[in-house]
Amino acid sequence: MSSQAAMHQPVMWERLFERESAPNLSLQGRVRQMLVSAILSGHLPPGMPVPSSRQLADQLRIARNTVVFAYQQLVSEGYLVSRERSGHFVCDSVMQGHSGSASDAAPSAPEAEPPDRVRWDERLRFRPSRQRNITKPQDWQKQPYPFVYGQFDADLFPTAEWRECCIKALSVLDIRSWAPDLITHDDPALIEQIRTQVLPRRGVWADAEEIVITVGAQHALYLLADLLVNEDTVVGMEDPGYPDARNIFASHTRHLLPMPVDEGGLCTGTHLLGCDYLFVTPGHQCPTTVTLSAERRETLLALAR
Repeated sequence: MSSQAAMHQPVMWERLFERESAPNLSLQGRVRQMLVSAILSGHLPPGMPVPSSRQLADQLRIARNTVVFAYQQLVSEGYLVSRERSGHFVCDSVMQGHSGSASDAAPSAPEAEPPDRVRWDERLRFRPSRQRNITKPQDWQKQPYPFVYGQFDADLFPTAEWRECCIKALSVLDIRSWAPDLITHDDPALIEQIRTQVLPRRGVWADAEEIVITVGAQHALYLLADLLVNEDTVVGMEDPGYPDARNIFASHTRHLLPMPVDEGGLCTGTHLLGCDYLFVTPGHQCPTTVTLSAERRETLLALAR
């Protein structure tokens, strides 16, 4: 559920209201501070409607007039706008020129942290936010040659055929075949198509029981890391290489070895001997796009054996 959709859930308003429980604030002040915090934090973006005064009063179990007066104050301060017969909405220009945080919204004294509050930051085993990830500019589609990883070319993608397949897959009869939870199995029809149509083109021949459907490459890599890698496992990675793979393996082991890449792909040599596993993108190296030479592929296969 998105944060915007969650804002319409009664339990979310109750939690936000409890959070604004400073002793020096009246009920009206708490309602105002709750809404200002939600607006400035981005949970209530410009143009988004807020609950009616009656709805919010019922959800917070307070008098309706308290909410009405808080809304009136927010309108006068420029946080909300009132539209006849439509209700109250976050002002479209509310964020213009505002660089402060939600805590700047009111001059109230800082709230002391309850002694029994759980400090989740101290319980984290590692911090994913500190890992380097693939960055993509928001306006990449405006560039004449957007060399951006993980995007498709709308002019080349068979959109019409894809749409037709989606419509067929969502028919009543087809939904009955793929919607049930198969527990320990994947969709046999999908497995058969992968086994006979996709894998052979890549030179891979597999039985149905050797194929596992995941929600994507990152999910598959995570499953492999979870099964095969512990904190003492040595994993070799192409450098430069696939950031998501590096981050996944780094969350399981302390020993990642960067391996150089040149115009022939991953450089082979004695430096590979210390690896328990080696992650390689031979057909289309990420991010250089070079292809691993046949000679080096043979070398890697010999090491694997």
